[in-house]
Amino acid sequence: GLCIITYLLGIFLIPLMDIDAAQYASISREMYAHKSFLQVYDLGHDYLDKPPMLFWLSGFSMYVFGVHDWAYRLPSFLFSLLAIYATYRFSLLYYKKDIAYLSAMVLASCQALFLMNHDVRTDTMLMGWVMLSVWQFATWFNTKKIIHFVIASIAVAGGMLTKGPIALIVP
Repeated sequence: GLCIITYLLGIFLIPLMDIDAAQYASISREMYAHKSFLQVYDLGHDYLDKPPMLFWLSGFSMYVFGVHDWAYRLPSFLFSLLAIYATYRFSLLYYKKDIAYLSAMVLASCQALFLMNHDVRTDTMLMGWVMLSVWQFATWFNTKKIIHFVIASIAVAGGMLTKGPIALIVP
């Protein structure tokens, strides 16, 4: 809980960091402002360096909540929570409950996760998608219920739209 409070304080109190986070927020704002969700632009020019998931979700967040630093960061924060929860559930498949809690706490209290929630790039979303896919694939291996395979496959696709093939290779 303290980690989540710290993430939220940073989301609302720390201004966007220069270079990547500011550029990605600008791309998301431009996507929202021009209602151009299929063509990614950076200052009016085509932007082909990153897959569009971060820009789509941040642009949608700006559409719902207005153009604010925290609206840009909100989707990544939610993916951090997803990654922590998926880590807990994955650990619970193979270990006792106290080990699963510790696994989630180690991830939640990791300095890199604090930074990734404040200096938002594609990595936080990638972590959420990958951990969701790992948890769901592991559940599928244990239960053979097709729904888990489908969810894992959707998570891999979401990860590929976030950062590319690394989302397929890691799981």
